[in-house]
Amino acid sequence: MTSDMYRGETPMHVAILKQDLEMVKELLNRGADVVNSRATGSCFVPGEDCRCYYGEFVLSFAACIGNEEIVRTLIKHNAPLDAQDSLGNTVLHMLVLQEEKSQIYTMYDLITSLVTEKQQPSLEDITNNDGYTPLKLAVAEGQLEMFNYLVQKQKKVYWTMGTITYCTYDLTNIDTWGDQKSVLDIITKSRTSQVHKFVDAKPVKELIQQKWISFAHKYFLVWMISYSLYITVFTVSSLYRPLKPVPPGQFGEHVVKIQKTLAESYQTKEDYLRLLGELVTVVGALVILISEMMHLYKIGPKSYFGNTSVGGPFPLLMICYSLLIITAVIMRLCADGGEAVPISFALIIGWCNTIYFARGFKTFGKFSILIQKLIFGDFMHWCCLVFICIIGFTFAFYVLFHTLDLTNYPYFRDFSMTLRTTFELMMGLLDIPLPYNRPTPTNIYITYTMYMLFVYLLLLNLLIAMMDDTYWRIVPETDLLWKVQFSAIILLLEQRVPAFLKVRSGVPGTSLGFDDDKWYIGVEEILPETEEKSNMDAQISKNIKWDKVRKNLGKIINLKDSESTRL
Repeated sequence: MTSDMYRGETPMHVAILKQDLEMVKELLNRGADVVNSRATGSCFVPGEDCRCYYGEFVLSFAACIGNEEIVRTLIKHNAPLDAQDSLGNTVLHMLVLQEEKSQIYTMYDLITSLVTEKQQPSLEDITNNDGYTPLKLAVAEGQLEMFNYLVQKQKKVYWTMGTITYCTYDLTNIDTWGDQKSVLDIITKSRTSQVHKFVDAKPVKELIQQKWISFAHKYFLVWMISYSLYITVFTVSSLYRPLKPVPPGQFGEHVVKIQKTLAESYQTKEDYLRLLGELVTVVGALVILISEMMHLYKIGPKSYFGNTSVGGPFPLLMICYSLLIITAVIMRLCADGGEAVPISFALIIGWCNTIYFARGFKTFGKFSILIQKLIFGDFMHWCCLVFICIIGFTFAFYVLFHTLDLTNYPYFRDFSMTLRTTFELMMGLLDIPLPYNRPTPTNIYITYTMYMLFVYLLLLNLLIAMMDDTYWRIVPETDLLWKVQFSAIILLLEQRVPAFLKVRSGVPGTSLGFDDDKWYIGVEEILPETEEKSNMDAQISKNIKWDKVRKNLGKIINLKDSESTRL
C-alpha cells in the first residue's frame, strides 16, 4: 500500500490480521519479506488516525493478534525478534501494551522460549526511544498485572521450608544503581495514580525498605538536624542584627533604630560571634542554591517544579530563600537600611521549608500532602475568584466615598486604604468603619450589604465546602502519595550522597551461586494454604518462633557455603 493511511501494509499483514495461516504459508513459499516489511501508515502509528498499533512488523502483528501457529511459522522463516519500529518498540514491547492479558502471557512465554537462555536477557533488555525496556514500559503504562508477570518470570526460589519460601528477585531495571531511568525513577516521577501503585509491588516495596534501613534513614536524620540547626543559627543572627538608636523624629515618629554601617557592625566580641552565624547562613544559602540548580539542570524544569513527589513547591522555595539571603548580603555591603525586608521573607520561607522533612514520617507526611493539595488546588482557584470580586467592590467603594469628606472616613481616604479595608471586611476582621453620628449615603449601605452577602457569606462558605470535599477525596490517596514521596526522598539522598558513602542494595548473584553479574533482593513469601489446614497451621504457628527459624536457616546456609569453600 502507498497511501498515507495504509503505507507499507503488505498482503502478509492482511493475512495475519485475518488469521489466515494457509495464506501466510503460501505467501512465505512465494518469497514474502518478513524481515523488512513495515506498516508505517497513519492507521498503524500512534496518532489521531491510528486504528491499530501493532508494531509495524509482521511478527509484532501476529503476536498482538495472539495466533501461536503464525508466530511459530514466522520465526521459523527468520522473522527478527529484535526488530524495532519507529518508536523503538520490539515485539515484547508490543505485548506489554496490549489490553488482553490472558493470551499475552502465553504469547510472551512462547516468544521467549524460542530463544536460548543466553539470548533471552539481551532481548528483554532492548530499550525503545523513551529508554524503556518491556519491564519499564509496563510500569510507565500502569500495567501492574503485566509487571507482576514479568517479575515472577525472573523470580528464583532459593529455599523452601513449610509454607515459607525465600525467593530472589532480579534488580536489573528496578534499582537506580547505574540506571538513570529505573523502575523506581519512573514511579517517583510519574503523576498518575496507576503508576504510583507500583510502590507496593514486589520487589519494589522490599527494595525501598532495604534502602531506607541500610543507609537512607541515617542521612535523612543528619540532613533534617543539620537544616534545623542551620535555620536556628540564621534566626538568631537575624534577631541580633546590628542596629543603632536615632534621635527622635529624624526618620519619622515610629522609627527609633536604623541599620549600622558596615564599619560599625563588627567591633565587639558579640559582633564577631554574630558574624560567624552570618557566614554560616551565607555559605549554607550558596550551597543550597548550587545544589538546587544542579538538580534542576539534571531532571529538567517540568519534573523539578511540577512534580509534588519529587519536591513540589519546596525546591522553588529554597531557591527563593537563597536569592533573598544573597540580596540581604548585597544590601549589607552597600549600607542599605532595607535589608530587613529580604531577611524577614527569608525567615518565613526557611521555617516553612521544614515541612518538607515531614515526608520522612508517615503521620506528618500525610498532613504535608493535604496542605499542598488544598493550597495549590482549591485555595488558589478560590483566591483568583475572590481577587476579582474584591477589586470590583474596592473600585465601587472608592467611587462612592470619593465625593465625601474623607476626614470623616479615614479608612477610605485613598485606593490602597480602601483595598485594605475591603479585604478586612471580607475576612470579618472589622465592621464597616462609618461614623454613626454623621449621615451616610444609602448607596454605601446597599453596596456594603451586597458585598457581605456575596463575598463574605457566599464565597467563604464556598471555600469551606470545597476544602471539605477535597479533604475527603484525597484522604484515601494520602497513604499511597506519602509512600511515593518517601521513595523520592530515598532516591534524592542516593543521588546526593558521595559515592564512597553509598551502599548498594541487594546481594550479588555470585554470592547466591548464580552464574551472572546481576544483583538480587531476597523476599520471604508465605505460600497459599488450603482452608482445611489453615486453622491447624494457625494453631501450630503460635508455638513456632519464626524469627529463630529464619536465623537458624541463615546459619545453615552460611555453614554450607563455608564448607564448600574449604572443599
